[in-house]
Amino acid sequence: MSNLSALGQVWLDGRLVAAGSARVSAFDRGFLFGDGCYETLRAYGGKPYLLDGHIGRLFLSAGRLGFRGMPSRASFTRAVRAVLKANSLRDARIRIVASRGEGWPELRDLRVGRPTILIYSFHYVPLPASVMREGVRIILAGTVRNDRRASDPAIKSTCLLNSLTARREADRTGAFEAVMSNPQGFLAEASAANIFYVRRGVLFTPSLSTGILPGITRNLVIALARQAHIPVREGAYRSAELLGADEAFLTASTIEIVPVGVVGSKRLSSIRPVTRQLQDLYMRDVQRITGVKRG
Repeated sequence: MSNLSALGQVWLDGRLVAAGSARVSAFDRGFLFGDGCYETLRAYGGKPYLLDGHIGRLFLSAGRLGFRGMPSRASFTRAVRAVLKANSLRDARIRIVASRGEGWPELRDLRVGRPTILIYSFHYVPLPASVMREGVRIILAGTVRNDRRASDPAIKSTCLLNSLTARREADRTGAFEAVMSNPQGFLAEASAANIFYVRRGVLFTPSLSTGILPGITRNLVIALARQAHIPVREGAYRSAELLGADEAFLTASTIEIVPVGVVGSKRLSSIRPVTRQLQDLYMRDVQRITGVKRG
């Protein structure tokens, strides 16, 4: 079992407490029903990156779930900074969790008080340089992405069974990630990342209409590509198109832009000009916002 004390101080319902003594009610709806939402982001040099975007999406999720009594957006900003400072963290991974809170233990009873808020962070260990250079292996998952009619893809839900099942597929084969398709057979997203691929200099990625989460890093990469005059296409694509790609990469706040070297058993080209250009542009944006220069 992991030593939770290594997390140092966490933010729980308005105050800093030791991680090892942090407690949430057994009747919290996040525990009972997965009735919650969350955000994960990075800090560079002690400064959160794209924090406003993540807090904005947290409030979008909470709003669609019908949460009442959420703390102010400014209080989340202060809390994140307080956790980083309390733990003397510079390069860090941060997770913000909001559940509906404690309530009567029946699914249909939504009469609860304030949401439960937990924020924690820990030192971030980047992927090895060799991985960022050579790329990772991904698989095409047998697990299907939740149908958008059954689960609103715009909500970054704490109910992650769909993603966990896909991640187990990846783990069983030694792959870094598993890319799911939607119920209609079109590429959707990986268990914890968005997928992009390149063919003849054009950047392709599944559109939001396929039922994917609107990733913060995904949106940034699309914007950076367009600023660099890289053609971008969002649409519905089959797995065969990914297998025939010249380049591919994954995006997420915690992994940045990770090149894909192998899809299943199909090796992609080791020449990745578009991926490398976007990695460089991404890190320039990190430097612009946080002042931290890397690479």
